[in-house]
Amino acid sequence: MVRSATGRTLIPLAIVLLVAGVAFQPSGAQTPAAGGVTALTNARVIDGTGRAPFEQATILISGGMVTAVGAAPAVQVPLTATRVDMSGKTIVPGFINVHGHVQKGSENNLSVRDDLIRRLRLYASYGVTTVVSLDQNPADELETVRLRDEQSTMALDRTRIYTTGGSVRRLKTAQEARRAVDRVADLKVDLVKMHYDGPPDGISVETGNAIIDQAHRRGLRAAAHIFYLQEAKDALAGGVDIIAHSVRDRDVDQAFIAEMRRRDVGYVPTLTRELSVFVYESTPAFFKDPFFQRGIAVYGEQVPGLSNPAAQEKVRTNKTAQAIKQALVQANENLKTLQDAGITIAMGTDSGTALNPGRWQGYFEHVELEMMVKAGLTPMQALVASTGNAANVAKLDHVGMIVAGKAADLLVLDANPLRDIKNTRRISSVWVAGRRIQTPSTN
Repeated sequence: MVRSATGRTLIPLAIVLLVAGVAFQPSGAQTPAAGGVTALTNARVIDGTGRAPFEQATILISGGMVTAVGAAPAVQVPLTATRVDMSGKTIVPGFINVHGHVQKGSENNLSVRDDLIRRLRLYASYGVTTVVSLDQNPADELETVRLRDEQSTMALDRTRIYTTGGSVRRLKTAQEARRAVDRVADLKVDLVKMHYDGPPDGISVETGNAIIDQAHRRGLRAAAHIFYLQEAKDALAGGVDIIAHSVRDRDVDQAFIAEMRRRDVGYVPTLTRELSVFVYESTPAFFKDPFFQRGIAVYGEQVPGLSNPAAQEKVRTNKTAQAIKQALVQANENLKTLQDAGITIAMGTDSGTALNPGRWQGYFEHVELEMMVKAGLTPMQALVASTGNAANVAKLDHVGMIVAGKAADLLVLDANPLRDIKNTRRISSVWVAGRRIQTPSTN
């Protein structure tokens, strides 16, 4: 089970200095003294549950947690509270990426720790306040566990991280699979990531079942990388807890839908993962998007290589890359089918993997929301998939909703995303554990 910070006290401290790599400017936020109360007033609040927004609402925050939320007459603001007027703003829960990656990049000389921290800060600056990192490299899996453990003892200025350690994959026997699960479980990870991989490197059904069973024996849930419908069915039959990619080879059928619903297994589409495979056949227009450019101090390490004409030609002539275009069409159709069938959809992007450049941490989460809506979800459904549903799928009971008792991880927007999902890009401020964090300068 994913470890939760519920019940742990978050002690407000001064925000630590940022590592080199992303330029930030002070937020100018009012921060209450230790033990104080902050009241965010006059806001529209979309709370992550799927219910209608609160209008002219107040959110009370104390000790890093939401203590009350609702229409102004129903929430009494203490006289000693620090008031922050949010007139004209829409507040949503900080986004949760159920399938991301926080891995050390190869394009810089930073230490593992410093590089991971700046990536977590990058995620946070885009309003992604929690990430479940599904697969680590050997160089960074221990540091991600350390960073997770620090979350309960510091005033966070970065995204919360949960981790699988390295993925369990390409094993021939059930005995090897169980040993591999034990290795990551001994690291005190939050869940286990497994790869089916497909032919010719794919695991057998027996080996896949052993991975899932051993994860459960160790008290951990299992998330499966799949591509084919049959792989997803094999994972379900073996007791998997999360389907961590779209089914991309054919339409999902009623037997699959019924089993997903019966066991309430979460489904994570990762549509931007498919986009990233073929979009660099030319220079994408979003390289000049100001919202993309706010992360350029990190993104700029990969942009030149992806803009190289020779590299783009390789994508244009790569049969797999071109085939993924149709796989994305299939993924969109299956997402709509599963949403309509009542399957729990959770947002994920596969962003941040060091092996595959061009999967942008922070930016791609907003693109994912837009792609989900384009596939047929309503803006509210996409927002819930990125907040309340994502928390439920990841078993993170302390985040994902703006309700009393949850962490005050908030994304404050200058416009209503229910009118246009692209309004998630209109970020006014980001709050993690009840504190407004520093945000990147786009000047």
